[in-house]
Formats: sequence, structure tokens, C-alpha cells
Amino acid sequence: MGRLSDFQSTRTSGMSQEEELKQKYDSLKDMNKDQLNSELMREVARQKSSGSFDYNTLSNMVESLRGSLPQSDYENIKRILESLR
Repeated sequence: MGRLSDFQSTRTSGMSQEEELKQKYDSLKDMNKDQLNSELMREVARQKSSGSFDYNTLSNMVESLRGSLPQSDYENIKRILESLR
């Protein structure tokens, strides 16, 4: 499985953004909550150590998804996001 950060806003892989999102979703969809949290923490640690972690971009992305998420999921994501600061 690739890293969460493998998703890029510029298309260099020849895949459309939709195809890339579907591929990333497919790689994560069968993980349980603990596995997803573990993957997230590994990725955040990797980004922080390389200096590429961008809290504001991540926060803006979460806010843009707010309308499409159940309130409980949104609140859980916000709680996790706050713990990453």
C-alpha cells in the first residue's frame, strides 16, 4: 500500500484525480478504525520529520468535506486533527 501522501494535486502519474482517489480509497477501505489511525499517525510522523506536514492545508481539506460527512465522523476527524498540532 502506498502512503497517504502519495496523492498529489498535480497529475504526474497519468491518472486522473478521480482515478487516483479511487485507488487510494480502495487501498484503505478494508482497514478498521485502529489500522486507519495507525496509518494516519505513521504518515503524519513521516511528514513532520521531513518538514512537509501542513496542518492548515489538512484542516482546510477537512472543512471542505464537512457537508458530505456525518456529524459524528466530522467531529471525530476534527478531534484527531487537533491532536496532530
